[in-house]
Amino acid sequence: MVPWSQVRRGPVRRTGSTGLWSRLVVIACALVLAGCHVGPGTSMGSASASITKQSAAARPAQASRPAGVGASGARGHAGVPAGQSSAHRRTGVPANSSSAGATQLLTEPQAGIAPWSEAIADARATIDLNVYLLTSAQIINGLRAAAARGVRVDVILAGNPYHDQSAPRATMQAFAGSGVRLRLAPSRFEHDYSFDHAKYLIVDGGLLDQVAILGSANGTASAFDGSNLEDAIETTAPRTVRALTEVFDADWTSRQVGAGPRAQLVLSPGSGPTIVSLLDQQGPVAVMAEELGDAPSCYRALEAHGSNARLLVPGDPSSEARRYASELVRAGVQVRMLTHPYVHAKLIVSAAAVFVGSQNLSEVSLNDNREVGLITASVSLHNQALAWFNALWTQALPWHVSTTQTSLHSSSTLAPTSAPTPSTPSTGGQATVAQPSPSAATSYPYLVDGLTEAQVAKRWGPPTGVSSATYFGQPEVVWIYPLGKVYFEGGVVSYVWRAD
Repeated sequence: MVPWSQVRRGPVRRTGSTGLWSRLVVIACALVLAGCHVGPGTSMGSASASITKQSAAARPAQASRPAGVGASGARGHAGVPAGQSSAHRRTGVPANSSSAGATQLLTEPQAGIAPWSEAIADARATIDLNVYLLTSAQIINGLRAAAARGVRVDVILAGNPYHDQSAPRATMQAFAGSGVRLRLAPSRFEHDYSFDHAKYLIVDGGLLDQVAILGSANGTASAFDGSNLEDAIETTAPRTVRALTEVFDADWTSRQVGAGPRAQLVLSPGSGPTIVSLLDQQGPVAVMAEELGDAPSCYRALEAHGSNARLLVPGDPSSEARRYASELVRAGVQVRMLTHPYVHAKLIVSAAAVFVGSQNLSEVSLNDNREVGLITASVSLHNQALAWFNALWTQALPWHVSTTQTSLHSSSTLAPTSAPTPSTPSTGGQATVAQPSPSAATSYPYLVDGLTEAQVAKRWGPPTGVSSATYFGQPEVVWIYPLGKVYFEGGVVSYVWRAD
């Protein structure tokens, strides 16, 4: 096992001149630039931050952005910040794409906010940030300071984090007068069942001193103050940084990303097959997940490992997560709960690879949301991730299926048994509605807890049958479909089981 001293590591360091001679050169260049004429329409003052929907204006490629002072709002380098030679910034020297760069694992609460805040403080040309929620005063102040010293700062925010439309407005107000530009995520990620849940930072993308961080952490105090378990990858690898930049550029202008970035990243929508393939790999697998949702393919892959699969979840899971966890335990999977810190990290450690990202184990996260993750085969990172997981595993409590929970889906008229399979559904009650149409029988949109029966009927169509069940003593109504079941408590959805 790798010692904790190797897990807790500082941020990846980037090159940059900070000696006396470089400072004198920068001061001289600044004096020269101060006397240069700035063309018509160019403003050096700080513009008010604005939050807008996507525009059709494309962002120029990072490596080809013009040097020197650009017009306010232009997608170019904003000047010659201190600590970097003017020759570098004037030419916009691109990173060497053949270089492997440096990559390391960051874990919270070990790393703290330093990797993020130091990367922002070191920015000399550009900052691109995509975040689900941004409330940390330290990050906000760091971005404001970067914009004030001439760095071009662009931020994409989720439009409805936690169904709270006031959150992005509060963030906008925090950046007022800073020159930081903010946009809401593309509208396709602002529905009831899809979100921009990605969390990544790109600093000086495409240039020699580039760095990027991606993972589970939101821009909030709880992500870094010890309240949460978080994980992230910090990297200077040119191909990874370029792929992240392509994703950011596409979402900034509300375009489809395309296939290119998927060669380097685990990208949602559409990451489900990649995650399942990783879970399917032979050998032991360790998973850390905040949410257990509608992801039957992932659970089948875990069940195939039996006791060689370990799953770590938060100590206060939802009713839906409790059901999935109990089913996994009955299939032989080891499941444990950690009460503190709160498990917000998203981690998969297979026998030969590691996944870190923003994806939860749910259909909406894997195939509807904007999510970003990375799989690495680095032996060093694998050892670090496994050591971190193992240390937390020893602190967690084993998941026990209680005697009243022997059958999660048992009919109220039957003795407890294992959960019914799709071919032998429990039909403790008589069918009360007609056979659904073929489209309703083969298409199952994502359902969230709390939907009413009318809302479910609108999305899934009428069920083929209705039965009754109990869960922890609570009566349930069960709608039966050819490839799934919907459980209602008090007239609203409490659990969804799908066979597809």
